[in-house]
Amino acid sequence: MQTLSHLTRLTLPGDVVMTALRLYRELGRGEQYDKLLKTDFGTLWKAHAHREANAFYKCFFASWKVLDSRQRTLLLDSTVAKNKAESLYKNIVRIFEQIHAPKASPFALGSVEIGELVKILYYDVYGTEKTAYQKLSAPRPITVKSTEPTSKRELCDQLVALRAKLKKESESETLLIDTAFLIDFVNMELFKLDDHEPVAILLWYILAIQSDVSALRYVSFFETMLAHLPDYKSAYQKIRLHWNSGGADVVAMYRWFLQILLTLSDRLYVVARDYEYETQLEITKTDYIENTIDKLSDTFSKDDIREKHPLISDSTINRTLKRLQEEEKIRPLGKGRSAKWIKLYKKPSKKGLMTQLGLDLGDEA
Repeated sequence: MQTLSHLTRLTLPGDVVMTALRLYRELGRGEQYDKLLKTDFGTLWKAHAHREANAFYKCFFASWKVLDSRQRTLLLDSTVAKNKAESLYKNIVRIFEQIHAPKASPFALGSVEIGELVKILYYDVYGTEKTAYQKLSAPRPITVKSTEPTSKRELCDQLVALRAKLKKESESETLLIDTAFLIDFVNMELFKLDDHEPVAILLWYILAIQSDVSALRYVSFFETMLAHLPDYKSAYQKIRLHWNSGGADVVAMYRWFLQILLTLSDRLYVVARDYEYETQLEITKTDYIENTIDKLSDTFSKDDIREKHPLISDSTINRTLKRLQEEEKIRPLGKGRSAKWIKLYKKPSKKGLMTQLGLDLGDEA
């Protein structure tokens, strides 16, 4: 708990303070975004949850091989996992569906709830022994004068209580508190797991959503994390190296989270702007997607379209691609989730100004 316990004595660099201020200005628009986007997003929340689950899996469990085609099949409730890797993938999908469900119950942070999250994540992957709280190697006898914990579950309760105390006293910013909580959680190794990082990140993500970071409900955090994973891993390894000596650099990790959330907030602004524009258009959504495809490079993917239109359903995108294929305007390059498409037409090049004016500037006689 040394990171959380020292938090009130921490002095933040000027650039971190300014980034936090800019982020909170963006977070202040959350209610406005919810009013604009929530109606349509109510039908698309599951697609967002599945994108987050897939990217989370790639960030932390890429070595657990599950084919792309099989990943799509595992999204179905009726599909039965064939091995531990597939069980893990289905568990991750289940967790993100619960997080993003329109009427999801708030996560009550406590040692019991954290223990349940660990069991859900590793259900049919690890045995109950490995997902249980660790016992302290040399527990002290409980006497009238002794208040030392005898198990790591008690340490978890203390960590949660310290976080709640810091939040109530409002001496540190919430995202900074939760970043310090993540660092302590990982390094205290409360469970018998080989790696506490995925659980810690999930807890941070859930707490950030409950702190009204609106961008996390509409734009993929873990896809953005995947794109900036080396910087995260660098900050994470330094923390792991220095935590035991009391020198864990919470600022580096906090700065990384702030920058990622600011990136998401900027993307959400664009999503909201485009969505508002789309709702005022008289053309159909498929026509609007076709216009977007026309502006993309000659080779493009469905993800390129989703990035521009995160609130348009996959079925609408697929319907548009199928129509354009039938019209022989595009054709697929390969199969599967990562398949690309190629345009079969060339856009006319723009005429120069002199040509548009009808002036012939050929060689003079």
